[in-house]
Amino acid sequence: MHVALFMDQHPHSLGGVQTSVLLQTKYLNRSGVKVTIFAPKTKKARFDENIKVLPSNYLPIGREYSVVWSLRKAAKFCESIYKETTFDIVHVQGDFAAASLGAALAKRHNLPLVHTEHTNIDVMANKLIGKPLKIALLKFFTWQYGHFLGLEKRPRVLTAFDYVGFILRQADLIIAPSKHYAELLKQKGAASNVEAVFTGVDDDEIEQIKREVPVPNKPISFVWAARMQPEKRLIQTIEAFARSKVKAHLNIYGVGPLEKVAKNLVRARLLTKRVTFRGRVPHSELLQIFANADVMMQTSIGFETQGLTVYEAAAVGTPVLLCDTKIAGELPKGTFWLDKSGSIKNLSKTIKGAYKDISEGQDKRALLKDPTWLLQSALTESMIGTYQNLITSKQSS
Repeated sequence: MHVALFMDQHPHSLGGVQTSVLLQTKYLNRSGVKVTIFAPKTKKARFDENIKVLPSNYLPIGREYSVVWSLRKAAKFCESIYKETTFDIVHVQGDFAAASLGAALAKRHNLPLVHTEHTNIDVMANKLIGKPLKIALLKFFTWQYGHFLGLEKRPRVLTAFDYVGFILRQADLIIAPSKHYAELLKQKGAASNVEAVFTGVDDDEIEQIKREVPVPNKPISFVWAARMQPEKRLIQTIEAFARSKVKAHLNIYGVGPLEKVAKNLVRARLLTKRVTFRGRVPHSELLQIFANADVMMQTSIGFETQGLTVYEAAAVGTPVLLCDTKIAGELPKGTFWLDKSGSIKNLSKTIKGAYKDISEGQDKRALLKDPTWLLQSALTESMIGTYQNLITSKQSS
């Protein structure tokens, strides 16, 4: 079996979708399934003969991310690859150029099309560029997608879900990375039949993780790890940690546009001895960090379609502190602390509660001893069966 997988960003660039795709690809390859990835370029790229770099241009700021400007030029490139090695199925894991190019290749060669809808574009775009510009861009992408695929009937775009629903219509199977996001896609009318298949954690890496023996009287350790963007709520987290006044330590991992603001806030709140910025670290190292921590914090609300770091923490036996009730609903009961309010005041109280529980020996780790349900190997085995069923169905029709 040979899968053509389309992405909007190179898998070696920073991002949750990129991490997810690399993990899926690793275990598909291990099971004998070949995966060829089509993606724009990045300065972070490492050589991989199975990653085909689409004709693309870097964004104005930095050289980690790039975009495909000419779909026709990129489509010709994809066709040249197809002539060298045919595919059995197309899997799109992106919303823009990836969606157009993947759907076009599947349509042209009568291949089954799977679309994993990773990103809540509505929330992300509102935070990053604002609603008016978001709608203008989505109207353009709707026209572009419809024009490129020769679809005459196009929707009126008032929200991102109108656009997402349009690009999902071509798929034979729609996947969401969590049950709660699958339900949201249904509620918003973007899709009526969505299968929830979350990205798991790497079996190999989990086997290597051993928690360090806790040091007596060492401060309780909180960890926050994500890209420093507004929707991740790092600033609110630091402020809540300051107000909690717990005798704990907060280690912050990641980089992003709010890094300077966050560091200034830590200095202004006199937290430099209790809050440490650790920068960006390799993924395998981050898993060990999660294992050694007492609490892993994910404090975004309504943004994460899965929240992979939450599952990774659970897989290494570390409980999480959450602010998103929908993500909490997908975890085993009793394995997390949850602030339902979204306010800094109540997040501070939740931090205090977690600190008190751990201080009294109620660390919730006993409930996280079995990570089997989170391992990628089992999820990949199921996905291969799904691929095969789609291929067989397409061939028979």
